[in-house]
Amino acid sequence: MTRLLTLGCSWIAGIGSKYDADKPWDKETYKSNSHSDDNYKNAFRTILSSKYRLENVNISSGGASNSSQFRKLRKYLHQNDLNDTIVLWGVTSIYRMEVFFNHGKSFSCFQPGQEKRKHIHGPDWCGPKEYFRQHFNKRLAGRTLADEVHFWQKYFELLNVPQIWFDTLNVNDYEGGVYKPFDELPYDCNQDLLSQLAYKNGWDPMDDKYHLSDWKADCDRVDFLKKKGVLNPYSFHPTIQGHQQIAEILDPILTKCYTSYKESNKDPKPYKTFWRDVH
Repeated sequence: MTRLLTLGCSWIAGIGSKYDADKPWDKETYKSNSHSDDNYKNAFRTILSSKYRLENVNISSGGASNSSQFRKLRKYLHQNDLNDTIVLWGVTSIYRMEVFFNHGKSFSCFQPGQEKRKHIHGPDWCGPKEYFRQHFNKRLAGRTLADEVHFWQKYFELLNVPQIWFDTLNVNDYEGGVYKPFDELPYDCNQDLLSQLAYKNGWDPMDDKYHLSDWKADCDRVDFLKKKGVLNPYSFHPTIQGHQQIAEILDPILTKCYTSYKESNKDPKPYKTFWRDVH
């Protein structure tokens, strides 16, 4: 069975995908259910994996930064190979950072507007807002992201690993360029998944504001899709209906990738795995 390795943030993981816009919950019910394991059976990655009979191994996670995904993939490759594997990678917001905290003995991802979590960050840390003020540079973030994507695209190509890349929430500026162009999403609008959903539901979201994905309706695309029942009204993650639509958007791309891979790899080398969750 061919493996689909998925990487990205909560949109890829399927956080909140149990929410049904036709049977809405109140906020407390949503919060108590949004991260349960049974969310993931509704995620687009599960829908597509079932259709093509793929084994889905998921590295994406809620609140993940791009840097956390690069780190976790390196750790994954300590124990697992990429034989008979298709990689699907949704790049998230550049306004997320990951730092290791001695206080919490763990990595933590955060954004400028988030509050610090004392059990992880410690009481003496300056906090996300001040950290971004002192350490974040938008142009450098774009260049660093481009360098990482360039590396992994070339790495996968050298191993003959088929790969699918797209921007999830916004069209990022890849300072310096990437090795291969991202896959072309179907609609004639901005080439990020959030904009594609807006266009699919009847609105051209050209020149909308950047979505930070911090449980805030900080752009018009989010407000529009919330009213359409494509995003939930609390954390603004895709609903069951939203994930079904994402699967429809990405299906032609996966079909092309999967068909081409199978035609040129009649007898793929079985993968070796010691899969476990990677943090």
